[in-house]
Amino acid sequence: MPFAFSCCRAQAAGTAPSGSTLALIRKYYNPESSLSAQFSLTIFWSVREKQEKKKGSITLAAGNRFRVQTDVETWVSDGSTFWDYAPASKQVVIKRLADVDRSSLPSQIFSRYLTEFHFQESDRRDGVVQLSWKNDSADAPYASIRLWVREQAGRIERCVMTDRNGNTFTYVFSGTVFGRNFSRETFEFAIPKSARIVDMRN
Repeated sequence: MPFAFSCCRAQAAGTAPSGSTLALIRKYYNPESSLSAQFSLTIFWSVREKQEKKKGSITLAAGNRFRVQTDVETWVSDGSTFWDYAPASKQVVIKRLADVDRSSLPSQIFSRYLTEFHFQESDRRDGVVQLSWKNDSADAPYASIRLWVREQAGRIERCVMTDRNGNTFTYVFSGTVFGRNFSRETFEFAIPKSARIVDMRN
């Protein structure tokens, strides 16, 4: 899943983010709020010194409902069932959502940034606040995470995560909409007739 990572705690030196900025982010990016956005993802693999790029969309709603689509894969959850579809292989894997690692669920990611990670304000310019987090635990998969937040709107515009191997994952979000009501069908997956089904619920 493109938004998956494990969480751990750390404290970085710097200036604490303003209360108003944090309040807005926590208001809009929490498991009980809905949002939709387009995103682009650039992955830099340090060993190979190569870049990989993807584009997609994300839709979230309360109750661990989500739809994440990229040009190579689709992940959908209605809150109880999870579908993972890869068009290239024409295969859809179905699981109980309870069997999926909860720390990797898109509905949990944004809220965990602010509740379990101790971010510090590292820059502020043109209405955008940069929040930085550095990890001091050798067991954590990520060495640092940086967020660029539109201060007045409380909207995350960019996120850069660097893992322990120096690989960098850069997300750029656009067209973010908060509080929208989505149809039930948004969080259901219509399996293509030609798809091979791997049902892991049994």
